[in-house]
Amino acid sequence: MAARLENFNAGDDYKIVDVIGEGAYGVVCSAIQQSTGRKVAIKRILPFDHAMFCLRTLREIKLLKYFQHENIVSILDIVKPATLEDFTEV
Repeated sequence: MAARLENFNAGDDYKIVDVIGEGAYGVVCSAIQQSTGRKVAIKRILPFDHAMFCLRTLREIKLLKYFQHENIVSILDIVKPATLEDFTEV
């Protein structure tokens, strides 16, 4: 687990617990949202070849935040890097 989570930045409000899945597009971890104590899943999408693809994916994720349905996983937060140069993954 340590090697897969070495560079996993989930932001200050989340404490990573364990890796729960891996696939072609990224890694999913279980975590605790420290401000609420809520158990959450965090998906880290692997680095993109070009920043434009990352921005497109971010746009789609932002749109998903507005969907509220029992069959759609809710998005609580998006952790973005401080600068565009560091923006290679979501």
